[in-house]
Amino acid sequence: MIPFYLIIFIDNLSVSLVLPVLIPIAYDPAAGLLADGGQGTRDLLYGLAIGTYSLAMFFGAPVLGSLSDLFRRKRTLALCLSGLALGYALTVWAMLAKDVPLFITGRVVCGLFSGSLPVAQAAIIDVTPKDRRVTAIGRIMFWVSMGYVAGPLIGGYLSDPTLVSWFALPTPFLFVAGTSLLNLLILLTTYREAPRPEERPAGKVSIPNPIARLGEAFRFPGIRVLSLSLLLMSLGWTAFFQFIGLYLTANEGFGQRTVSNLISVVGIGLAAAFLAFVPLAARYLKPAVSVPAALAVMTACIAATSLTGSLLVLYPVCLIGAIGYGISYSGLVGLMSVSVDDSHQGSVMGMAGAIAASTAGVTGVVFGLLDGSSAAPILSAAAFVLASAALMGLRPAARRRTEVPVGTDRGEN
Repeated sequence: MIPFYLIIFIDNLSVSLVLPVLIPIAYDPAAGLLADGGQGTRDLLYGLAIGTYSLAMFFGAPVLGSLSDLFRRKRTLALCLSGLALGYALTVWAMLAKDVPLFITGRVVCGLFSGSLPVAQAAIIDVTPKDRRVTAIGRIMFWVSMGYVAGPLIGGYLSDPTLVSWFALPTPFLFVAGTSLLNLLILLTTYREAPRPEERPAGKVSIPNPIARLGEAFRFPGIRVLSLSLLLMSLGWTAFFQFIGLYLTANEGFGQRTVSNLISVVGIGLAAAFLAFVPLAARYLKPAVSVPAALAVMTACIAATSLTGSLLVLYPVCLIGAIGYGISYSGLVGLMSVSVDDSHQGSVMGMAGAIAASTAGVTGVVFGLLDGSSAAPILSAAAFVLASAALMGLRPAARRRTEVPVGTDRGEN
């Protein structure tokens, strides 16, 4: 099981590791990629570095899923780890050569091979007895959360030469490349995959269309409002998560380690949400109550981060906001799941994943083009989440009358 949990950890670590270190990469004329260039050029580099990774994941994850069905889990996960190592090697090379196009290429390669979470999760479930799968899923969410906690700390601290003289901006990427190769070795030498069942012969690769999958979310009867609410919330959360460190650096004078610590606190909030608060909310509150309330809390917390530079305020605000996100996301996806019949459960999960990945790509690129270091991404994030909360607040009365599984003809929203 160790290789699978490490893959999940590395996948989620990769998302958050880059955020604190990307600020000096884009904005430090001496240590970064751009010796010359205005604020707009640097904002664009920051946004592209984040957005292209997420967009590549959006297109790559369905391909990896299809390959895992044809070539089985072990080969696909080995491909993912090899691709990650290559992508981070390209990133390091680009930083040493100060080559911006190569750096973006490295980010794209990393994104293409970072959609391995569903494959690793399926591999874990494959070898876990049914009576222990709930425990296995809990462990999966633990490693997901730990990636978000450890990522910014690794990125911020391993790139700080005041801690160790040979630490530099490429060091965190070298660490992830080396970890990926080590995990590849562990996977190849310790995991013995069961033979393919005779009733499930290998077939041709069927590549899902992620754009079509995204569009399905707004064509399915019964989940259109939920999909729109999830889209708005995801736009808000990703804009906040991607740009809060940059905003505080540019406007409050935060240093790299301070940003790393703050983003790690967000990761702790996500861990607390998925491991404790989400189960509690599911047990004691109806989603129609918990989701709008959590979205309202998210809105207030995100907006508050644009009003102060005090860490005494920012730490609890970011922690609570992340817990609100965890409750909101789980509640919305859960509502989508119960709004369709069993034959469409996989489609709904795919739609939710497509929404999350696409919004991360869009916010990175768009706010990088506009003004990434200003308050615009943070205030826009609060507005998006507020719109999601309003949509959910207006939904219940009409939705109770029309909420039926897909495949029936009792109306749609």
